[in-house]
Amino acid sequence: MKVTVLQFDNRPAEALGAMTQLLARNRAYAERQGYDYRFLTTQDVDLPIYWLKPYLVRRALEDGADLVAWLDTDAVVHDLDRRIEALFTGPEIMVAAPDNPFWSSPFNAGVFFVRAADGRGAALMARWSALFAGTGWTRTPTAWICQDEWAGPSYEQGAFVAHLLGPLGAAGDLRLVDWQVLQSPVPVDGAFTLHMAGGFRANLAPYLQTIGAGSPDAGA
Repeated sequence: MKVTVLQFDNRPAEALGAMTQLLARNRAYAERQGYDYRFLTTQDVDLPIYWLKPYLVRRALEDGADLVAWLDTDAVVHDLDRRIEALFTGPEIMVAAPDNPFWSSPFNAGVFFVRAADGRGAALMARWSALFAGTGWTRTPTAWICQDEWAGPSYEQGAFVAHLLGPLGAAGDLRLVDWQVLQSPVPVDGAFTLHMAGGFRANLAPYLQTIGAGSPDAGA
């Protein structure tokens, strides 16, 4: 089985700061498990960065991955011994989690996993990508701009909640695990990935100290 851990960020390394150490840990995890690791810094389609997620995951599946793990740049694999395949326990083609309780969304797009499932995974990502049409984004000469609610229906996360979450859950195609498994901003029992989004970015430095980032064994 080919498993791809996929990330994207087009900011320079100095703008990412300590998050580069999270990237290094994710790469080390992939190498440890025998997975493919891709950190992309350029794109071949003109989309807001948020809407690149389903597009890039679809591309990876169509390029031959059996399972793709998407992680935002502020997300990191905490449990280096757990395999991604173990999160799939039934016929579902996608595994994700709600926000941590600080927010209220029943789905957070910062960490999710999709398997090929005979083309059904790529088809699901295509359905998600198609929701970009008609959203409140405007293309200026230098950037994509959106004045709508943050993480609302004009964003990839809100669009998924509004249009896909219910049908996929009812069909058994989506499995939502506890937020503590994928979305905790701090290490907790049972956490596989951590997601230090928004104001929780302040947890990054203490976490890196805890795992000994910067030492010869960091991320291993």
